[in-house]
Amino acid sequence: MGAIEARVAAIALFALALGCGDRPRGTGHGAQTSSEFARVQVARAELAVARKTLDRASAEAQGGKADADAVRRAQSEFGAAYERYQKVLAAFLTVMLNERPASPETLEALGLYADAAVSNARILLDRGGDANRAIAGLEGAERLFRALGVPVPHDLAATLQRARRVQANPPTAAPTMPARDTASRGPRQRRPAPSPR
Repeated sequence: MGAIEARVAAIALFALALGCGDRPRGTGHGAQTSSEFARVQVARAELAVARKTLDRASAEAQGGKADADAVRRAQSEFGAAYERYQKVLAAFLTVMLNERPASPETLEALGLYADAAVSNARILLDRGGDANRAIAGLEGAERLFRALGVPVPHDLAATLQRARRVQANPPTAAPTMPARDTASRGPRQRRPAPSPR
C-alpha cells in the first residue's frame, strides 16, 4: 500500500469513526470527544500502514528486490507516522485525563498508550538497550492506571517486571581474550621477584 492508499484508508477510517455511534455530531462535549478520539484512531491507522510498508521494504531489501533508498524512505515515513501518533495520543490524553478520566474513549486511549509503552520497552530490552529507559516509559503508563484506579494491563505489568529483572541483572557479554601469536613472540620472560626492603 502506497502513500496515497494510506491517506485514503486514513480518511475513510476518520469518516467511519465520525459517522458511527448514536451520539449527535457537532453538539456537546461527547461529540467533541468522539471527533478527537477519531484523530487518535486515524493516526494509529497511519502508523500501522507505515509499519507494514517498512516491514515489506525491509523484507524486499533482504531478498534483493528493493534498494536501500526504498528502505530509508519507508523508515522516514514510519518515523514521521510514529511521531504524529505519539503527539495526537498525548494531546488527547492530556485533556481527557483531566476533564473526563472515566470516559470509554479515555480508557481506550490509555490502553493504546500502554501498548506503545510495552512495544517500545520490548524493543529496548530485546536489543540490549537501556533498561532504565524502558522502565521509565512503563512506569509512566502504570502511574496513569493507578491514578485512575483502573487495573494495570497484564502485558504492561509483565513487561515492567521483565525490565526490572534486566535492570537488576544486566546481560553481560562473555569476556574474550585477545588472540596471541605465541609463535612470533618467543618464550615468555620471567620478571624477577621484587626484593624485600
